[in-house]
Amino acid sequence: MSQVRFTRGGAVALAVLGTRLPVLLVGLLAVTFVGTVPPPVREAVWRVSPDEITNMLARWDTAFYYSIATDGYAWNPAIFRHENVVFFPLYPLLMRWGGWLLGGHPLAAGLVISLASFTAAMTLLHRLAALELGEDYAWPALLLISSFPYALFFSAVYTESLFLFLSVGAFYGMRRGYVGRAAALGLAAGLTRPNGFWLALPLVLLAVAPAQHPGIATRRSRLVAFLAALGPLAGVALYSAFLEWRFHDALAWLHGQAAWGLPLLGRPSAPDPAPLANVTAIKPTEVLTWIGNIAAFLIAASSIGPISRRFGHAYGAWLAVNLFPPVASHLFISIGRFIAVLFPFFFWLSLRIPRSRLLHVAAAFTACQLLLAAWFFLWRPVV
Repeated sequence: MSQVRFTRGGAVALAVLGTRLPVLLVGLLAVTFVGTVPPPVREAVWRVSPDEITNMLARWDTAFYYSIATDGYAWNPAIFRHENVVFFPLYPLLMRWGGWLLGGHPLAAGLVISLASFTAAMTLLHRLAALELGEDYAWPALLLISSFPYALFFSAVYTESLFLFLSVGAFYGMRRGYVGRAAALGLAAGLTRPNGFWLALPLVLLAVAPAQHPGIATRRSRLVAFLAALGPLAGVALYSAFLEWRFHDALAWLHGQAAWGLPLLGRPSAPDPAPLANVTAIKPTEVLTWIGNIAAFLIAASSIGPISRRFGHAYGAWLAVNLFPPVASHLFISIGRFIAVLFPFFFWLSLRIPRSRLLHVAAAFTACQLLLAAWFFLWRPVV
């Protein structure tokens, strides 16, 4: 095992072909041989086709991206319900434009965007990992992030792949002193997810640490880098300006979060669609997913200190701002999915896991990922 080593191209190919395509294959087999009629959960009433295979990509939060791509945004603060203004515009816009190029198939376009973004993310992540860890630890980092159980969302019509690409690219750009690229990718990240604005914090920390970044050495270059680091805030500001113009509420994306509930404040979430007959209130898949979410959170949170000491405060801060605010707001809902894009965590794992056990860990990760993928495509809760 100690002699195994992949080139950048080999590591990227392993991550893309060895993990993304099997997830889709598992989904295809699941909907073909098991199917979702009648749907096992209330949310599964949303469909774009009566054909199971055609409908395979229409799952969970994809409904919100699809509605934005096809019909635009809607917001009615007088009605307490889940609204699509909570979901930021870049990904559904790409779905709309890509769907037009594909002859009116925004979901297919979303899958292409996710897979292409994941491939680009792996390429940049290998470069960043080689810079921070050395070549010998770069491919294990790619192996671990792509096999991570909640990495199944990199194969779905979700924003994970795009956000990973943009955040890694912004880190790499700032780390190498390519401040223009870092600004552009940071701005795009701010237009991709509600937590995108947090990317400004680690980018600022990178910009003001010139000893680590020879491309940002003079006072003037540090000032330029600092301004570039604010790109994610500009992205959120652009979306907020649009919401102010469209709905007269610049913070509709924040106000709409209340529909997902605030458990620590005793505020319930908005009601789901009407319950289906013969469906249990608590499902085994939900229990197992929550256990996985909590375990992933505890391990990732424990890594913040070591990551900060080994790679710098920017990397530790990126974990902290993506772990604690979501848990404070919504407890452990979807926290495993959020961790899937936190690449410093996988840098740390690549150092911590002995090489003799690396493939065993990756195999266990992959088995869990494929199980979660089957549940996801069968409409079982995995958030």
